[in-house]
Amino acid sequence: MEIIDLSWWQLGIGFIILIIPAYILWRYKTGLNKKLGIATLRMTLQLLFVGYYLEYLFELDNAAVNTAWILIMVGVADFATIDRSELNRKKSLIIPIFAATFFGIIVIDLFFLELVIQLPKFLSAQYTIPITGMVLGNCLRSNVIGINAFYYSLKEHRERYRFYLACGATRNEAVFPFFREALKKSANPTLASMATIGLVSLPGMMTGQILSGSSPLIAIKYQIMIMLAIFSGTVLSVYLGIKLSNRSVFHENDVLDESILKS
Repeated sequence: MEIIDLSWWQLGIGFIILIIPAYILWRYKTGLNKKLGIATLRMTLQLLFVGYYLEYLFELDNAAVNTAWILIMVGVADFATIDRSELNRKKSLIIPIFAATFFGIIVIDLFFLELVIQLPKFLSAQYTIPITGMVLGNCLRSNVIGINAFYYSLKEHRERYRFYLACGATRNEAVFPFFREALKKSANPTLASMATIGLVSLPGMMTGQILSGSSPLIAIKYQIMIMLAIFSGTVLSVYLGIKLSNRSVFHENDVLDESILKS
């Protein structure tokens, strides 16, 4: 099957379609057109940079370099998680969330890449970087939902939490219902995607493989594996992110240090 490449001119024409949503946003005075322009510019520049960099990364194909790139990806995701969760950038949050995300990603990579796919070369760039990126992107979304839900629910229902403590509950016992709700909220979007994938939507990875000439059955097998990796990775990273950060965001009397919250 012939792969149809896009020229830069054709890609440029593709941007014209943005006139439609831009007009709608302007017509209803949403104030989002500036954000649309910035987001489009950032997306284009970031993807161009990553595209050229990955060409070099795939050619070099060095496990140590690939791991260093994963560390950079996790670091960026770490700060994005904290900012989008409306938390302050404090050491008590940055280090635990980074550790949780990195550990979750490494566990998923080693399991699926080395045990399931059994790559001929350890952490081969062609598989490691794309799969890590997809899993990490979903971990970021779930971490934002779960961590925000956990800490702001604790703030909103602080009397309930302190009542549990006053009744003799340990901190782990007192935060259990908040932890449970945070996990449910963070896992539900991925579960909804898993339940409707194929019938309602064709995911990006599967579509990309088919467009590049792969057999639909091969693409389906990889997509199933990716969805398993994404769900496992997101739940693990949210669990570890909350669990590890809990060690350093409570006062000695088990009361939440609300200075970590932006509002």
